[in-house]
Amino acid sequence: MKRLIVLSSFLTVMISVFAQEAANSKIQAGLSLSSGLNFISPNTKVIESNGVGSNLGVGMALNYSFTPTIGFSTGLIFDFETLKYMASSSDSLFYLYNDAKISAKKDYMSDGGTLGETDATLYRVTNRTQKPLYLTIPTMLLFRTKFIGYFRYFGKFGVKNSFLLTNKINDQGAKLASIDPSSTALSFENNNMQNTKRNLALYKGFVGISGGVEWNFTGTTSLVAELGYYYGFVNINRGDAIGNDEDKNKTIFSKFDNGSPSNFQSLDTKQNQLVLKVSILF
Repeated sequence: MKRLIVLSSFLTVMISVFAQEAANSKIQAGLSLSSGLNFISPNTKVIESNGVGSNLGVGMALNYSFTPTIGFSTGLIFDFETLKYMASSSDSLFYLYNDAKISAKKDYMSDGGTLGETDATLYRVTNRTQKPLYLTIPTMLLFRTKFIGYFRYFGKFGVKNSFLLTNKINDQGAKLASIDPSSTALSFENNNMQNTKRNLALYKGFVGISGGVEWNFTGTTSLVAELGYYYGFVNINRGDAIGNDEDKNKTIFSKFDNGSPSNFQSLDTKQNQLVLKVSILF
């Protein structure tokens, strides 16, 4: 929350500074609001997409013109996202947790590979909804026409960079009476679970293309609407850890070996987005 307040304050200052520079025709800056759809494509057989997720973005937009028709578009955007997964019909997926914290392998497995943490609860997950917050910095080339009356049209192409700030996990499934997959299972929802640093990757990137129209309705003030499609080129989940134990940050497993969790899963997933964005620029 403190990081969000600091970043919001920084955003306000930046908008004020660039608004004062609006008289310079090379710079346009202002506020943006976006809404979109998230599509995930798992590259693993243990999870599947569970429908379309959502995206809500609020932030600052900035355009810099190299020439009247060519420029650079960037900004700072807080993206509030929803991602939806489910376990495949052929796999049972488990994790251990304490209170609101999902445990990673390194939290409860001893060096010898035996179960060390005895106060954890075993959970079988069937559906998962993640609600991450990202700070997004688009870096797009901007191509646009000259004004035709009060309107001009544009296209953008480039990379959108997102950095994870927080992540909450809501799971549907069952908690088990003991750390034994055959023990009594009680249908249960695990909401607002915390696993920020061990589930989603800290960075995700998209290659994107968008197009839209700018309406200069008064003075140097314009209303801009654009529709874009962004293709994710990196795994949005954390991959194998670097070092001796590549599974140490993983939380989900699918088998047991002599009563201990085994076969830890890396949830390799790509994400694409369809986004409608409206900005007011000065």
